[in-house]
Amino acid sequence: MCGICGATGTSDSNLLHTMTEILRHRGPDDTGFYVDDGLMLGQCRLSIIDLKTGRQPIYNEDQSIVIVYNGEIYNFPQLRKKLESKGHSFRTNSDTEVVIHAYEEFDLDCLSMFNGMFAFALYDSNRRRLVLARDRYGIKPLYYAMINGNLVFASEIKSILLHPGVRRNLNREALSYFLTLRYVPLDGTLFEGLLPGNYLAFDKSGVGQGAYWHLQPRPHKVDVEDSVLLGLLETSIKRHMISDVPVGVYLSGGLDSASLVAFASKNSEIPLNTFSMGFGEETDELSDAREIAEHFGTIHHETVVRDGLLSNFPEMIWHMDSPKRNLYPYYLAQLAGKHVKVVLSGLGGDELFGGYDFRYARNSSTAWDETEFL
Repeated sequence: MCGICGATGTSDSNLLHTMTEILRHRGPDDTGFYVDDGLMLGQCRLSIIDLKTGRQPIYNEDQSIVIVYNGEIYNFPQLRKKLESKGHSFRTNSDTEVVIHAYEEFDLDCLSMFNGMFAFALYDSNRRRLVLARDRYGIKPLYYAMINGNLVFASEIKSILLHPGVRRNLNREALSYFLTLRYVPLDGTLFEGLLPGNYLAFDKSGVGQGAYWHLQPRPHKVDVEDSVLLGLLETSIKRHMISDVPVGVYLSGGLDSASLVAFASKNSEIPLNTFSMGFGEETDELSDAREIAEHFGTIHHETVVRDGLLSNFPEMIWHMDSPKRNLYPYYLAQLAGKHVKVVLSGLGGDELFGGYDFRYARNSSTAWDETEFL
């Protein structure tokens, strides 16, 4: 997890450093900055791949294109070979540099080639064009605001709020949806954000937005023993384990996280670290998690939370940037952070198949025409 931020219409390096510093919890290993006439980019890095030469910002050969990036492109080795065959040369072993050269070769069509989770800001100085893009499912966050014809963006809202020109206006319609449905439908947010599978291009002609991918649900009865489904799941987990640092798994004892542990253990040369939490009650899932951890031979860690929940809520909300029902993973992340830098979780598994009671599928057609920043 890294953090990115930036703005057009200003070259205030002090502001850029402040906007980046507030994101340091996302990337404590390094920071990097790019400042040009009327444009600035910042990045704080959590080093996962190419620990030595993957510092950001990263440039193309003649430094006419620069990028700050958060995420992982899992098919970057294959893309790199393809780009090298077309004459591109690489200075690093990072997936970040692959994004730059793919943009050089294919322009915005490169977005549909990336298999991964990402949010990035890329500046093409020859075209005076800033491109923001986000992965298909929106795993990596990216928010933005327009201020007097200029753009300010960041991985988290708190960074944007440091810009003196940002107005703080609540999107009451989005809040109503959250209180009614317990989530905000895909096209809406309490803040203005770049939608999953979308890109934004900003240049002298203004802002242009587009989608390079759409989810198209098709009702289909799936057998959990279906070899195709299991093969896709294993392939996905193997890709998520590409890392130059140890990988762990959140283990709740449920079907989603147990499946992760099963395939991750199969594809790991060393025992996995697994992490579980409970509330000191008979109804928690610690015993189920222990049974799964023992079966797959993981190095298992537990934490029990009995009090202090309300007192910790302000900090939880600060990290989340928005209201959320279940903030307890805050404690699980604290535990995992003592042992590993990368953790897999089953988050999103239920939603992918419609949710516990299919409320996501039922509300997927909800209309959402406008969003208002804050």
